[in-house]
Parts: sequence; structure tokens; C-alpha cells
Amino acid sequence: MIIYNIVYPMILILLYEYLAVNYFKGDKSITSSYYYVIVLIPFFIFTNIITMAYVAKDESLSKTAYRFLSAPIDNSAIVLSKIISCTVISWGCSLILLIISKVLLSVNFEGSTLKILILFFTENFMAAAIGIFLGIVMKNFKTIKGILNIPISILGVLGGCFFPVGALGRTFEKVSYISPFTWINRGIISEVYDKSQTILVGTILVTLVFGIIFSIGASILFNKEVFL
Repeated sequence: MIIYNIVYPMILILLYEYLAVNYFKGDKSITSSYYYVIVLIPFFIFTNIITMAYVAKDESLSKTAYRFLSAPIDNSAIVLSKIISCTVISWGCSLILLIISKVLLSVNFEGSTLKILILFFTENFMAAAIGIFLGIVMKNFKTIKGILNIPISILGVLGGCFFPVGALGRTFEKVSYISPFTWINRGIISEVYDKSQTILVGTILVTLVFGIIFSIGASILFNKEVFL
């Protein structure tokens, strides 16, 4: 968890920040440090969907599922406990990444930090809910991993998570609207640099709603025997 959610993302942030430092040299409004902290943390939060799908299958894969059959708790309690615990832990990793970024790269969002952390929390909640839902619905974890890896990477490219896409033309910009990262990144950038909360608040609400929908779906579809 620590390596995948803190060490690996931080290494990539430092690498991209170094490689793109000249690209942002003429733009005083945003540096490569700020840009890649803004776009890569949400990307890695979203990739947690794959990890959460594994968490949904954890008892089955570890052969400890029989304890659920005799446990005096209902299905929704089991599902929600997984979603909530995963959300809190992964959000904590996002917080640590922000702290490390402040120490190593002097990235400081000042008055916008709390709002960004709220967005990270709702995005982590959505990722946990979607991951647990997919882990319950699909039986083969390798299938889930294979299906999700490519679409998440494509959405990351469209959303500008690896390089700025604004200079690629109007057509590409319109296509990028299908990526959730486009709106998440724009929301953060608008809040930090333009002090406009509209996109950020909208993104928080959308991720929260999706998290609730998938949490309800996972609770409805879950049954204890699925672990056996």
C-alpha cells in the first residue's frame, strides 16, 4: 500500500517535474512542480479502483471467507466497512503525498488545500466504491485488472495527466471532456489560480454521488457466499 500509493506516485511526480521543467519555464502562473502534483495525485487515486477490487476479493483469495458466513452482521455492513476503511486509508496516502510535495517541491496550495483534500476524499470514496463493486460483480481479479488498466491510462492521457493537452487543438480538447481527469484537474487549477470554485464543487458533488451509487449497488449485489 505504501509503495504503490506513496513511493511510486512521488517518484513519478519528481520524474515528470524534472523532465518538463523547461516546458513550463515561460509560464509564471504554473510550474511543472505544481502541474504534476495537481494532475498525478488524482490519477493515482483513480487507479486505486484496481486495488479496491482486490480488497473485495481479499477474503476469498486468502481463504478466510468462512468466518463471514457465521458472522452476525448483514451484507451492507461488510461492504460499507470495506469501502469506508479503504477510503480513509487511501485518502491518508493522498494527504501524505501533498505534505511530501510541500517539503520537497515547495508546492503550497495555501487557502485551497482544504477544498482540494475534500475533492481527494470524495474521489477516493468513488474509487473505493467502484472497485469494491467490480470486485463483487466480477469473479476473476485478473480480468478486472486487464479490463481497467488500458481505459484508465487512456483517460489519463485525455485528461492531461502525463502532459498538457491544451496545445493539441480544439478537436482533441472536445474529446478530452469525456475524461473525468479533465474536470478534476480543471477544478483544482481553477480553484488554485483563478479562485473559482464552480468546477471544483461540481466535481466534488459528482464523485460523491457516483460513490454513493456504487456503494448502494455493491451492498445490494453482495452475498457472503460469493467469497467461497
